[in-house]
Amino acid sequence: MKKYKLYILTVLATIFISSCTNLDEKLYSEIPDDKFYENKDQVMSAIFRPWSHFNGIMSVGSRTWILEELSADAVAWPQKGRHSYDGGNWIRLHRHTWTDIDDSVKESWSNLYQGIGFANKIIQDLEKIDFDALKVPISKSQAIAELKIYRAYCYWNLMDLYGDVPISTTITEKNPISQPSAEVYTFIEKEILNNIDDLSSDKVSTYGRVSKFGAYALLARLYLNAETYTETTQWDKCIAACNEIIDSGAYQLDAQWNTPFKVNNDKISNENIWVIAYDEVYAGGMGWYQRWFHYSQQAGWKLESGMWNALVVQPTFYDSFAATDKRKTEGMLIGPQYARRKNSDGTYSFDTSKPLKGSEEYNGQNLIFVNNIISMEKGEENSGARSIKYETVEGATGDQSNDWVIFRYADILMMKAEALLHKNNNTATTDVVDLVNTVKARAFTPGDPAAKYTISSLTPTEFLAERGREFAFEGYRRTDLIRFKQFTSGTWWDKNVSNPKAKLFPIPGTQFPLNPNLKPNNAN
Repeated sequence: MKKYKLYILTVLATIFISSCTNLDEKLYSEIPDDKFYENKDQVMSAIFRPWSHFNGIMSVGSRTWILEELSADAVAWPQKGRHSYDGGNWIRLHRHTWTDIDDSVKESWSNLYQGIGFANKIIQDLEKIDFDALKVPISKSQAIAELKIYRAYCYWNLMDLYGDVPISTTITEKNPISQPSAEVYTFIEKEILNNIDDLSSDKVSTYGRVSKFGAYALLARLYLNAETYTETTQWDKCIAACNEIIDSGAYQLDAQWNTPFKVNNDKISNENIWVIAYDEVYAGGMGWYQRWFHYSQQAGWKLESGMWNALVVQPTFYDSFAATDKRKTEGMLIGPQYARRKNSDGTYSFDTSKPLKGSEEYNGQNLIFVNNIISMEKGEENSGARSIKYETVEGATGDQSNDWVIFRYADILMMKAEALLHKNNNTATTDVVDLVNTVKARAFTPGDPAAKYTISSLTPTEFLAERGREFAFEGYRRTDLIRFKQFTSGTWWDKNVSNPKAKLFPIPGTQFPLNPNLKPNNAN
C-alpha cells in the first residue's frame, strides 16, 4: 500500500503546488484538452484532481465537518475570554440559529459543488481518451466509475445538509433546477448501483480513491438514512450493502480502538475502507491537534505549528463515557496538562515535573482542563476536554500524515446492527448486541463489565449514545441525531429544543442571484 500512496501523494503534491501558487502572471497560452492528455501520467493526474479537492473540504475544520459536528452534541467552539467569538458563528451553530449567509453554510455548498464540477469536467474528458493506447494503469470504465462515486458522495452531503438541491452531470448545463431530496436520493442510489461493478475490489491499488467496498459503504449510509430523505425506510437494503463488505473478508477491526487514526495509518490499519490521503510533505491539511490544543502545548509537546485553542468536548458528551472507556481515558485530555516526552520505544508519556502554564485568564498558573463551561459565551482558556483521537507526533506541523477516515469497518458493523435494531421494532436482538459489543470491546480492558451490552440494556437511546462514543468527532453526528429524531427536539449542553426547520441548513442566500431556477428549502 505504501507504493500506491506514494504515487497518489506525488500527484496530489503537483496539483497542490500548481493550484495554490498565485503569481498573477500574464497568460500567453493555454493547453487545450486534446493536447493535455498525451500520456498516462497526465490522465492519472486529472483523475486525482477531484480527490485532491477532498483534502481541503472534507476533514476536520472543513466547512462540511463544521456543519455536521458543531451543530451536534459532542463538539463545541465556545468563546474563551477575548478569543473565538468570530462574529458569533460558532454560537449560532451550537444553538441552531444560523443564517443563510454564515460562512460555513455558504462555503460548504460552494466546496461540494466545486468538487462536482471537477468530477463532471474530468468524466467528460475521459470519455474521449484511448486508455489502452496511453497504457493508463486502470481501465476507462473504472476511472469514470470512481469519479461518479466521488460525485455521488458530494451529492449525498449536499442532500443531507440542504435537502432539495440541483443535480448537474455536465459542465455545460446552466441554471439546473432544484430537485426534491427524494429524487436526489434516487439519483445517488442509481449512480452507485450503475457503477459499482466497474470498481475494483483491490483495496491497495485504490487506496486514496474509492474501491467497490467504499461504494458499498456509501450505499449502506444512504439506505440507513433513507427515511430522512424519502420518508421510507430501507433497512434490508442497508443490511445487504453491509453484508457485501462483511462477507468479503477484506477488512477487520483493528485490535486497538485508535489504530485507524494513527500517523501512517495506511501502513497499520486493516479497518479503514475509504480515506482521504494526507502527508506532511506532499499533501497537507491534516491539522487535527491545532484546532483542539492550548497554546502552551506547542512547546510542551514539541510541535512546530501554532494552536488555536478552539474546539472542546461538550461537558455532557464527555460525561456520557464510562470511567474506564479508553476512548475517553486515552482519546481525550482532561485535568492538569504537562509537557510530553518521547520514550525509547516510540511511545509518549507525560513529564509531570513540567506542568504547562496558562497564558490568558490563568497566565502563569498551571494549565488544568476542566469539564465545566458556563456557556458558549463564557468559556475560558482551560474550558473543556480536548480530543487526541488522531495521533499527534513530536515535531508535527499542521500537515500530518494521518489519512482522514471517511468509512471504516466498525461503521459497517454498527450500521448493520442499527438496521437490525430498527427492523425489529427498535428492540435489540442477540445479533444486534453481538455486533455492537464486538466494536465496543476493544475500548475496555478484558473482563470490564462496562464493555458489554445486553438485550435489555441496548435501547435505541443507548445505541445512539454508543454511536456517538465510537464515532466521536468523525463528521457524522448531526446525521445520526436526525435519524434518531433527536437533532432539533433533543437538548444538550447549552442547547435547548430548536426549530424543526433546523434539520436542514438554508440554501445560501448568495446563490439565488446566480441561479434563477434555485428554490429555497424548508430552512430558508
